[in-house]
Amino acid sequence: MTSASRLRVTSVRYADPADRAHLSSAIAALSDGLPIASVLVVGTPTAGFAVVVDDAGSLRLAGVRVSAEVAGLGVEEMLIRAALGLMLDAGQKHVAVTATADADPVIRTVVAGMPVPDPLADSPVAIPAVSVIPVREVAGRLEVFVQYRVSTMDFAAGAVVFPGGRIDPGDRQAGAALALPATLVAEHGARWGRTAYGHLGSAEEAARTLLATGIREVAEETGAVLDPARLVPWDDWITPIGMPKRFDVRFFLYPVEAAEAASFGHTTTEAHRSGWAGVSTLVDRTEARELVLLPPTRTILEELSALGSVAGALSLTPVLRPVRHDIAARRPRR
Repeated sequence: MTSASRLRVTSVRYADPADRAHLSSAIAALSDGLPIASVLVVGTPTAGFAVVVDDAGSLRLAGVRVSAEVAGLGVEEMLIRAALGLMLDAGQKHVAVTATADADPVIRTVVAGMPVPDPLADSPVAIPAVSVIPVREVAGRLEVFVQYRVSTMDFAAGAVVFPGGRIDPGDRQAGAALALPATLVAEHGARWGRTAYGHLGSAEEAARTLLATGIREVAEETGAVLDPARLVPWDDWITPIGMPKRFDVRFFLYPVEAAEAASFGHTTTEAHRSGWAGVSTLVDRTEARELVLLPPTRTILEELSALGSVAGALSLTPVLRPVRHDIAARRPRR
């Protein structure tokens, strides 16, 4: 399967040598002679970038530049949140910008409109959640089951998402009762081992709880009953700071067999519609600005598009680490 196009905007990444060479004059102009700590980039080719400088041990946002082609897609907000995340990780107590950045009306407006904790803190606390990516192939075309959320939701309003939701108190007990091979539970515990799951208990408890949450959420939102043995640990995204509500979402990939595809339906009030859609169609409609996708969904769709098939996706066993501040490495992962 090949997509007619690629997503111009997915998530934020650190600039590589090719990016830095291409942007060298613009980076130098924004840095005002201060040492460069990080250059953050969105898009391939570059659709926007932010420069973070080191001013006597303090990280400062020096500037943001975004291509007119992606205006209105929230790229400025993505880059600024990522820069603030770097300041948080560096242990800074307050947001810091250079004089040049402070004079930029776009930066001032974006920062002023973000609910950023002062002093900087990793808050509000990210709510543990699970999302499942049902995927199938139809006539060589890769499809996923998605939901089109209603515009009244207090998180991801109007966005296209995969089924899922927060971990409920009963999920731990339900997970403990799942009849699963010990080897599968151990494998899941190891796969999630680099994610911050300590609050979910031991590796086995966490693995079982995450599986139970995925099963329950899909049953509630689609009516489908999943085989837990076919849920594949896939990703972990934590909502950046500067958002009023934050989630720590573990994603599972679920290869759907032909006989069970019809069991996936629309049974949630959080969306006005649910259904199967081609990955290439979602990519094209997003590029045409007909659909709204958050960075995790954009990045996952782009990766699935590049992998091209269910077999290609299942052959991928990447090391799973939490994606913080929407800063993700280039994909597909190895």
